[in-house]
Amino acid sequence: MNKMQMMAAGALLAAGTALGGVRTNDYACVRGTHYGPGGDPEQLVRELGYGRRVGLNATRFWLGRGAWNKDPKGYVERVRAFVRIAWENGYYSMPILFNGNMINPKMLDDGEWANCAAYAKDIVLALKDEPGLLMWDVMNEPTCNPWVNAQKDKTEKERRRQKTWAFLRRACALVRELDSGSPITVGYTTAYEAEPTVSCVDVISFHDYSSTRARQEANFALAESLGKKYGKPVIQTETGCLARSNPYDMALEACERHKMGWFLFNLMIRGRCDSEHGVFYPDGTVRDPATVAAMMGCFRCRDTSMIVPGLANREGSAKRAVEKIHKALTEYTSDAFDYRPSSVKDLLEASEHAANLLECCELVPMAIPPTARIAAWRKMEKPPLAEIRRFAYELALELEKACQLL
Repeated sequence: MNKMQMMAAGALLAAGTALGGVRTNDYACVRGTHYGPGGDPEQLVRELGYGRRVGLNATRFWLGRGAWNKDPKGYVERVRAFVRIAWENGYYSMPILFNGNMINPKMLDDGEWANCAAYAKDIVLALKDEPGLLMWDVMNEPTCNPWVNAQKDKTEKERRRQKTWAFLRRACALVRELDSGSPITVGYTTAYEAEPTVSCVDVISFHDYSSTRARQEANFALAESLGKKYGKPVIQTETGCLARSNPYDMALEACERHKMGWFLFNLMIRGRCDSEHGVFYPDGTVRDPATVAAMMGCFRCRDTSMIVPGLANREGSAKRAVEKIHKALTEYTSDAFDYRPSSVKDLLEASEHAANLLECCELVPMAIPPTARIAAWRKMEKPPLAEIRRFAYELALELEKACQLL
């Protein structure tokens, strides 16, 4: 029984668990992220563990022909070691052989094919029998690069597209020849890019960085229509970007609505894209709990007829918090020689009371939560008293305004 037959025959395990050796041909159970080789084994296990806490079960990652050229044997061993570590920790793997982003067009020339083929053969033969291999992504975003998109001449632009498609068809055929048992896909930039080479793949995968729900729905609808037209499963393999008006919870809500498996970009908050991508910090904390909730199928209510805002002063707590801050801000002076400044400890304690109310009732921005600043000051040997006083005063004002206590 080959892998495609195994997938068709298998039943899904409960949502939020690893695929556990049972494969399906619709991939709706895939809860993936982008994460690949690079760290030491201890770091890999720790960080993959963060994703397992919230039900992730697959990883998609880029490979590098340049790195392989420098040390073919060593590179293949590192990649295989990662795939095995991922599998042992509950993850299937989707390796990406070639990358269309910032592509060097020389790669598409016939003279480069021998090297490209040797590289692909080395990787595919090394991984094709690994139980953790989910499928091959032959190329990421084939035409998402300046070489194609910055070309203003329409005829030349189309020639470059066709040259890319020709390489891609050749590469897909090679991978299928080397590993006839594993599914093949291409990580299309959007569903609009897919049709020229959709006949080459077993699974249609597309990316979505839409900035509005209407654009997002059009992209998903087209992907689904292609799946029905060609009789192939569809999966969304890259989404989520703070800088593109593409919130993670919006992205995952679309996947949930369309009953579609997904891959978030990406697991860790670090590196070049740390301010726009990523779920977990190195210590396992998260930037946005709404992302984690969405990963587990829970989404923020956006129905104004149902929303019930938190009421911070319902039990009088907001009024007491403001009073505590005013008291902590009061400095004692009986005469010119007896000045007693505010207590940092009391200020921070009073500030936390107010900050917790503001945060849990969602009355303040959470990019840098007020409680994070309080925690940082508590760790200091000599906290900045004047800065803390200003902070406490502003918190009190914020809480008074929010609760109409002024």
